Amino acid sequence: MRKTKITRYIFFTLMILTCIIIFIFSSQNGEESTEVSDGFISKIIDIFPLTKNQTEDQKQEIIKNLQFIVRKTAHFSIYTILGITSMGFINTYNISYKKKIGISFLIGFLYAISDEFHQLFSSGRTAKVMDVGIDSAGVIFGIFIVYVIIKLYKTLKTKTKNKKVNI
Repeated sequence: MRKTKITRYIFFTLMILTCIIIFIFSSQNGEESTEVSDGFISKIIDIFPLTKNQTEDQKQEIIKNLQFIVRKTAHFSIYTILGITSMGFINTYNISYKKKIGISFLIGFLYAISDEFHQLFSSGRTAKVMDVGIDSAGVIFGIFIVYVIIKLYKTLKTKTKNKKVNI
C-alpha cells in the first residue's frame, strides 16, 4: 500500500508540474512564443544544416516553413507527457481500466480547453479548436503509452511467475 501512495504522489506531482509548464508557455505573448519556436528551429538548423553554405535568408525561410510543424509538435508532445502523468496518477486507484482511461483523458481534455482560454489573455495569442484537438491527441497517445507499458509489465510478470512454477 505504501508503494502505491508514493507512486500516486510522484505522478500527481509530475502531472501538476506538467500543467505548470504548459501554463508558463501559454502565458508568453505572441512575440515571445514565436522567439522560442524560432530559436529552437535555428538551433536544430545549426546542428543539422541542410546545405553547407546556407545563407541567413535561406535559414530564415526554413524557420518560417517549419514553425507551424514545430509549434504543433510541441503541443502534441507536452500533452503526451500530461497523458502519461495523468494516467500514471489515476492508475494508482483501484477502478476499472475504462474509468482510468476516461478520467485521464478528461483531465487532459479539460486542461487543453482551459489552456486555449488562458491564451486569449496573452497578447498576440489566440485560442484554436485545432490546438485542443492536437492536445487531446497527445493525451490519448500518452495514455496509450502507459497502457502498453502496464500490459507488457503484467505479461512479463506472468511469464516470470510461470517459469518459477515450472522449475
